[in-house]
Amino acid sequence: MLSLVTGSSGLLGHCLVSRLHERGADVRGLDLVPPDAPEIERPGEFVSGDCADASCVDAAARDVDVIFHLAAAQRMKPQFAHLDEDRIFQGNLAGVRNVLRVAERRGVRKVVVLSSSGIYGIPRTVPCREDHPTVPLGAYGRSKLAAEALCREAIERGLDVTVLRPMSLFGPRMTGVFVMLFEWVRTGRPVFVLGRGRNRVQMVSAWDVADACRLALERPEASGAFLNLGSEPDSVPTVYDEVRALVEHAGTGSTIVRIPAFALRSAARLLQPFGLSPIVPEHYILADRDFILDIGAARRVLGWQPRHDNVRMLVDAYDWYAGADERYRFRPPVMLRILNALTPRRASAG
Repeated sequence: MLSLVTGSSGLLGHCLVSRLHERGADVRGLDLVPPDAPEIERPGEFVSGDCADASCVDAAARDVDVIFHLAAAQRMKPQFAHLDEDRIFQGNLAGVRNVLRVAERRGVRKVVVLSSSGIYGIPRTVPCREDHPTVPLGAYGRSKLAAEALCREAIERGLDVTVLRPMSLFGPRMTGVFVMLFEWVRTGRPVFVLGRGRNRVQMVSAWDVADACRLALERPEASGAFLNLGSEPDSVPTVYDEVRALVEHAGTGSTIVRIPAFALRSAARLLQPFGLSPIVPEHYILADRDFILDIGAARRVLGWQPRHDNVRMLVDAYDWYAGADERYRFRPPVMLRILNALTPRRASAG
């Protein structure tokens, strides 16, 4: 059986390729970024290209039995930082549309599509079930919601599709807003928390999501399912306790500084139109709110159980980041460089 993994060079792609190799599967990867780092799990074959290019997806899907569509653009990823909101939306939607069309044309027997908890927007009830209202806050979430509509249409036409909605992914080579946190801690700088940090925000290990992808392929009950993925809901600590655990683990001398939520949100909204905000609306609107998904459906349908809790996966991801080379270092935008200049690191930092 030949599996195509789009986004194969990314955080989740690496984990899924590893899991598939463990089970003896043949894997072809498709990504804009080549798997040239020595620690990245390499697929047996690799196609360099963009999922928004229909001809590229068609060529990559030749003779494949299964497609795992993980690729997506986010402005917090360095390779997509130059894209505006419309290009993020259109590119992500085109990628899913191309994958589904090719799968139908080539007779692919199974497609697993990665959506996001971002489709829910501001949680109205916690934990959020799969039937929670969907009001995404930014282009990334809107692209995922529109992609889910395409998946439903393909399911109605008879294509076997499973859609997974994970919380923020943690693991080696991760990018995004949390790498900013890691760099603050690594260099012993103050760590900024929005609000009092008493809210609880679930995360999920990329290894656990890779297991869910594999189970979606193996379990017939997963056909047509839309499933939340996250760490064990009852185990999620407050944001403050989580960050404090990381600071204590690192031992670099960082302190935790609480920033009034209203002040940061106001500043981010002012900077956003000029491309100067270091965080996107999905982050500054949700950062002081509880956000936990109900994962009961994934347990029932997939027989899936998360194996990593928030603190463990945060610490493990930080340890990887602290030991990685300069290729993976967070490059602060201009506003954060100004903030860093005003808050020098502690002498004890390494």
